[in-house]
Amino acid sequence: MNTDKILSLAATYAVPALIALVILLIGFRIARGIAAKAEGVFNKAPNSDPGLSRFFASFIKFLLMVVVVMGALSVIGVDTSPIFGLIAASGAALAFILQGALGNVAAGVMLILFKPYKIGDEVEVGGSRGKVTGIEMTATTLSTADNVKIIVANGEAWGGTIKNYTSMGARRLDRDFGISYDDNIDAAINAITAAAAANPRVHAEPAPWAKVVNLGDSSVDIQLRAWCDAADYKALSTEISQPVKEALDAAGISIPYPHEVKIKQHVKNSKGRDSLAKFKALKQKNA
Repeated sequence: MNTDKILSLAATYAVPALIALVILLIGFRIARGIAAKAEGVFNKAPNSDPGLSRFFASFIKFLLMVVVVMGALSVIGVDTSPIFGLIAASGAALAFILQGALGNVAAGVMLILFKPYKIGDEVEVGGSRGKVTGIEMTATTLSTADNVKIIVANGEAWGGTIKNYTSMGARRLDRDFGISYDDNIDAAINAITAAAAANPRVHAEPAPWAKVVNLGDSSVDIQLRAWCDAADYKALSTEISQPVKEALDAAGISIPYPHEVKIKQHVKNSKGRDSLAKFKALKQKNA
């Protein structure tokens, strides 16, 4: 093969392929840069939402990457017009095949527009609970308290029940404490509410509330209801029991616990036992 033919083949195939590769590398990099800039611009807008900004940025990056791929195909001589025609002709089939993914995208748009939750909220969606760390085109990402990453499809999130534990700003902690039937109920209620009011996480208004809610088998159950900031709920839930127990001890209030009593009865006469004794005696006699 002579040099002129090699150069001709290189000009025909190698050079366009190299140019197409450069277009892909540079184009993808530019697409990511534009998407990042767009997200920054969206975040600076008044009343911006990080989830909304990230969603639109990812959508812009996707569209730009499609344009870059089409441009690279054109450079190597691929006629892209039939591709667009094929996509248009097979739109119904693609929509059927990708209906799950398209449904997740549509659900993502609804989540962004109606904002049942935002990044940083603690929610329960799709049967999973955690803090929202990302809202993408097709899925919502959660992070649990024990640092587990959960990805929930937007279709499952939007199509099911959404519980947002932080959007209301404040939450009420309900906790039951049992006291003995012999103890003074009013003194126990005063001790419980005073212990709760002394906690800086508990709101002064509405003030902590405690009342008898159940008469159990071995205890009078008093329920404490205390309001706090949503961000303080978990901390208050773990730390409220000790000061209440100490307050009840100081007031001379006892906390009962169930006892198990076992009764053994000695049976003087037993037909079964007497029959067994006679059988053993007869066996020994015959031996």
